[in-house]
Amino acid sequence: MKADIHPSYEATTVSCTCGNTFTTRSTAKGDIRAEVCAACHPFYTGKQKILDTGGRVARFEQRFGKRSK
Repeated sequence: MKADIHPSYEATTVSCTCGNTFTTRSTAKGDIRAEVCAACHPFYTGKQKILDTGGRVARFEQRFGKRSK
């Protein structure tokens, strides 16, 4: 790498809105504030909402009933 053209890669503190903080390395100036992290993200905590919208056939059958043979 060429000298004096790359930004400095320093230790940076990341703080989340849930109160979790950790240290990582980054070229960002100052501290980093995150809205979600692995400690509070719904996917990682198991609190995500699964929405099943149903298909077109299921909606049709719900409106008009299943056809009996």
